[in-house]
Amino acid sequence: MSVVYALATPAVKSAICIFRVSGKGCHNYISEIFGLDSPQPRRFLLCDLKNNETFIDRVGLILFKGPESYTGEDSFEVYAHGSLGVMSLIVDLFDSKGFDQASPGEFTKRAFLNGILDFSNISIVFLPTFPDAPIIAKFI
Repeated sequence: MSVVYALATPAVKSAICIFRVSGKGCHNYISEIFGLDSPQPRRFLLCDLKNNETFIDRVGLILFKGPESYTGEDSFEVYAHGSLGVMSLIVDLFDSKGFDQASPGEFTKRAFLNGILDFSNISIVFLPTFPDAPIIAKFI
């Protein structure tokens, strides 16, 4: 599967925005994008986010090593300032690295395919989003 990313917060101006990135090989970009060599997983790190040598933002970063992540894959989260300009620059950066924008439900689908979640877990994730979905409610 490819490396995918998604904005995990609403795409509106706010104090912070959070991007999630997941997929085999995503950690290969950590040094290039954040200037960090071998950061420890599950630690909140403060670092500069750059596109080549162009500074984008001072961000928080958390790495997750598969299979101990939501998707079961290597992944990371970026906590950036929530201006629309910063969000746009981060999207441009991820696109330039060949990351794909995640489809709705993509992270949960990957968790299911990697054996992290089963059907009952998936229904619990989606039920608050689609409370009137009879097919999901039938299996809970």
